[in-house]
Amino acid sequence: MENEKQKEFILKGDLWKVIFDLSWPAVIAMVLLGANNVLDGIFVGHFAEEGALAGISVALPPVIIIIGLGILIGSGAGTLLSISIGAEDKEAQKRIPGNVNFLTLAVSLIVMILGFLLSEQTLFLMGGRGEALARGNEYYRTVLAAAPVWIYSIALNNLIRSEGKMKTAAIIMGTGLVVNGFSNYVLMVIFNFGIKGAAMGTNIGMAVQALIAVLYFIKKEKAAPSSVFNIKCDRNILGKIVSMGLAGFIMQLTGTIQMFLVLNVISRYGSSGDIAFYGVVTRLFSFIIQPIGGFMFALSPVIGINFGADRPERLVSAFKRFLCIALVLIIPLWILMLAFPGAAISLMIKSPQLNFQDIIHFRIYMALLPVMPLVFLALGFFPAINKGKISSVLGILQQIVFYIPVMLILPAFIGVGGVYYGTFLIEVLSGVPVLILLVREFRLLRTGRTKWREIKE
Repeated sequence: MENEKQKEFILKGDLWKVIFDLSWPAVIAMVLLGANNVLDGIFVGHFAEEGALAGISVALPPVIIIIGLGILIGSGAGTLLSISIGAEDKEAQKRIPGNVNFLTLAVSLIVMILGFLLSEQTLFLMGGRGEALARGNEYYRTVLAAAPVWIYSIALNNLIRSEGKMKTAAIIMGTGLVVNGFSNYVLMVIFNFGIKGAAMGTNIGMAVQALIAVLYFIKKEKAAPSSVFNIKCDRNILGKIVSMGLAGFIMQLTGTIQMFLVLNVISRYGSSGDIAFYGVVTRLFSFIIQPIGGFMFALSPVIGINFGADRPERLVSAFKRFLCIALVLIIPLWILMLAFPGAAISLMIKSPQLNFQDIIHFRIYMALLPVMPLVFLALGFFPAINKGKISSVLGILQQIVFYIPVMLILPAFIGVGGVYYGTFLIEVLSGVPVLILLVREFRLLRTGRTKWREIKE
């Protein structure tokens, strides 16, 4: 019944009100998600042992892979659920939870086995050396122990958002963040667990999120609570989930490859201080663009439900309005980052000793912020109209085809600065094909050439 009311609201309600009601809790949820990374950085930068900040920087890429797998399962299943709600495909809706459970178990098992076997080698490839490698390995292995909890928590939160329950998802995430912060304080400040305490605190926060999400689904499915825990391996559903969630995972995976490349480049042309500084810059950047991720998640059910219900004009209009609002939100943050770089960096580094080049590099990286709304929303748009392959190709084009050659060539001539200048160039240029493909898809939707076909056995 609740899903039906939400569906009617998304299909027939005032579009600005729909966008506002779904966006603000999703934006808050993503800010809270980004705050998890920043929180770890703050505690590690101020209360952990020497080399810990560089350690979490080299551990971040493989941790992002774990997050990406949760996004793959959750966004894929969530997108399929949104479209199925719009198309009134009840059978598909019933088959989704069991397949999510199967994917979570299978993926978690693979991640933990490979992760524990290859943790030190992985962090060495990320540029970890000496204390940075030792501390990073301690952090990463502690996170690995809770990998199933991370993946399940992220997946379930995505499913809740796909129903249009953005407020519920935000409250669950906010609760996890509060628990994370409290746990970090207790473990790092009171018990002096160092970098391991930061990882344990985040694990505890994720566990609380997963537990609350499970209780939500049990309450929602009170007529048949066993459906929350069943395990199904339906090849058709699994294929749809993977196809629709692949773009989000590819972004995380290619982002990890990007960080692997960058950390090794900085390790070659710079110092451990440069690695730590890059980690601070990327964490702050990720935190700033988290609200855009919120708009992307809010966009998904609006586009998916309207797509399933064959409402092309409404979904095109919704995309344009989401883009306008995202730009309005990001521009003030962009100005603040460019105007006060020292204040931003001091959040994670005690008494930062910044030189002129550090400030320039920081501002170049932050100058990308206005480009991100178009890219993020496009990557959420294509899977929601059952064209996730386009988002996957765009992600590979941007982060592999463009990024690798630039990062191998430019730093060889201008050193560490090449990482920052190259990133700016790649992101700006990659916005062009995104815009072209969006305009083309709007035309296909309006002419009826792009339509949803229900899942068949």
